Amino acid sequence: MVQIIKKTAPKSLVEYKIAGNTSYNDFSNKDDIRISLVQEQNELCAYCMGKIAADSTKMKIEHFKCQTTYPSLQLEYSNMLGCCKGNEGFPKKMQTCDTYKGDNILSLNPSNPSDFSKMQIIYSDDGTIKSLNSQFDKELNDVLNLNTNVLKANRKTMIESAKMALSSKKGTRSKVEIQKLIQKFEAAHKPYYGAAIYYLEKKLKGAK
Repeated sequence: MVQIIKKTAPKSLVEYKIAGNTSYNDFSNKDDIRISLVQEQNELCAYCMGKIAADSTKMKIEHFKCQTTYPSLQLEYSNMLGCCKGNEGFPKKMQTCDTYKGDNILSLNPSNPSDFSKMQIIYSDDGTIKSLNSQFDKELNDVLNLNTNVLKANRKTMIESAKMALSSKKGTRSKVEIQKLIQKFEAAHKPYYGAAIYYLEKKLKGAK
């Protein structure tokens, strides 16, 4: 999970609200929202960091604060995130992200800078995602189900990629070299790259 920098709402959504409309379900240009979300999230799910695309069959528009409990926020773009399908249609234990979350409450929003700083995300070498924030750590599993075997394996693969990048050159890596690797992973925006960034940043702290 990485911080999401929200951009401006799609013009069609802004105009829809200005016209006095209040229903998200009646908004007919949801593809505009999907396109905006996918672009600002670099084609990655807001929660698991899996690949998404601006297509209703390949992503979901997540209302961070659910429409049922917070109807006044249903047209607020700042309340919207792009998520993967989260194994929709499969047994509950296999579901993830928004599909698993449903109308449950998640305390911290990855697109809110203040919230993100409180997430304190860490990764184990086996790909397990955790948080030093005890409440959010519980939510990663109980609300989002982000430690399925598949997701752990995908994150482990990214960590292994970071390890390979470090070992591609003999000798100890300098801070400058590690920082360049971090920048490279950040720029590539590959699925699950947050795990690789965490691993490299740990190595950066111990570098000279």
